[in-house]
Amino acid sequence: MNAQEQLLVRRWILRSQDPQLYYEIKDHQKELRRRFQDKFGYALIINPLLAKLEKIPGQAQAWMGIQAFESIREYQMFCYLLMFLEDKEIEEQFILSTLTEYVALCFPKGEVSWNSYQCRRQLIHVLQYAVKSGLIKVTDGDGEGFLRNEQQEVLYENSGISRYFVRNFMQDIMHFQEPEEFSRSEWFAMEEDRGIVRRQRIYRKLLLSCGVYPDTQKEKDEDFAYIRNYRGHIARDLEQLFPCELQVYSSAAFLVLDREHTIGNVFPQNHALHDLILLVHAALRKRVQANTLTLSANEVIEMEIDACERMVQKVIRANRSMLPKKYQEESISAKKLCEQLLSLMESYGFMEQREHTCLFFPVVAKRSAAYREEEA
Repeated sequence: MNAQEQLLVRRWILRSQDPQLYYEIKDHQKELRRRFQDKFGYALIINPLLAKLEKIPGQAQAWMGIQAFESIREYQMFCYLLMFLEDKEIEEQFILSTLTEYVALCFPKGEVSWNSYQCRRQLIHVLQYAVKSGLIKVTDGDGEGFLRNEQQEVLYENSGISRYFVRNFMQDIMHFQEPEEFSRSEWFAMEEDRGIVRRQRIYRKLLLSCGVYPDTQKEKDEDFAYIRNYRGHIARDLEQLFPCELQVYSSAAFLVLDREHTIGNVFPQNHALHDLILLVHAALRKRVQANTLTLSANEVIEMEIDACERMVQKVIRANRSMLPKKYQEESISAKKLCEQLLSLMESYGFMEQREHTCLFFPVVAKRSAAYREEEA
């Protein structure tokens, strides 16, 4: 994987951890900057600590969050951790109790108590993610001990890169109330639906989403119309970056990478849950072909959530004997497996769960499978 692809895959490249790649990017920064700025409007940050490509989505989606976090409170704790580190020097050390005191004070009074196992567990999730991301280092102690005893101390060290985690905004964001306002701030004082702004937004959608679909809330989606009208030009532009193929249909557009280039999350992998997802996709296709499920005008399948769960559980029961032993155990019910599957499908952008319905997007028709029957 070359430097260009590494910048797309990874949050950042730290000089301390990968000096060879860091200096390769630094040596070619002029060409990389020009390419990413022109096609996507992405800034390339290079400083003595790291190299980072600011990968901003063309359209924010639910699955684009931090997968290690399980609650809104963990995001809040993480933001407070970034604020805490803002005042720390590079390689400055601090103990866990100073951080827990700071975080507790940031929350409304009484909302967070370290006597609560749940609160301690959430903070440990945040700290584990911060360590894995390189924001902090464990110098002495074990964070897991904090789960057992809120008095447990751990010594951490600030790496100095936390200030580069959140991107710089072109205007004051303190008055923002809706997520869409962050997207609009990217094109501050520029017409969002004209020229280079539209092109960069569309290229971002194709790059960071498993599929691009027409916006059903609009009478005519100009972004999708642009993809259809300029597909040849878009394909040539993206093929210059990495081996890929742009596939455009009446209701969807997909950027399909060459088999040898695994940029980002890849599906399917050698995993039982991925096998089950492929089987669910096959079941959906069969129902559409049998006219027991109907497609919307944009080829989206909409199902009541109860009906969706029954269908997925039926697929699980029919194929359970083919799964690895741990998924055959009675302790893992079909209902529990169903919840895991739907959550995983949503994280890949294959579907969306709403209050009473599930929406399956056209991408599910591109990947389906069945277990091969053994020959007699």
